[in-house]
Amino acid sequence: MTDHEIHVRHLTGIDPGATGKPPGLTEQCRVALDRGARALARDGYRLEDVTRIIFLMRDTDGFPSCFPLLRDAFGTGRPGTTLRLVTEFDSPGTLIEIELVVDPAQI
Repeated sequence: MTDHEIHVRHLTGIDPGATGKPPGLTEQCRVALDRGARALARDGYRLEDVTRIIFLMRDTDGFPSCFPLLRDAFGTGRPGTTLRLVTEFDSPGTLIEIELVVDPAQI
């Protein structure tokens, strides 16, 4: 464990090497959260321990479809949330990128 914030960055829901049509926003959000949960678990944390979540998106249309996933993922925890609009992502087809922050001092 550490006293410093833990940041898990660049969580996306697509495989950059995949061919074909990328998944939709909700599926990308689900996959990104799953990847984040696995990364946090390596340090002994859970999604419920997240104190801040940062979403990067080009377009927020459809974002409400992710709300049930977020409620399930974070349980009773209510992390501070930031939404940043970006002009593009490194990988074509990416609709959302997530950064998770855990501040051990707050849990």
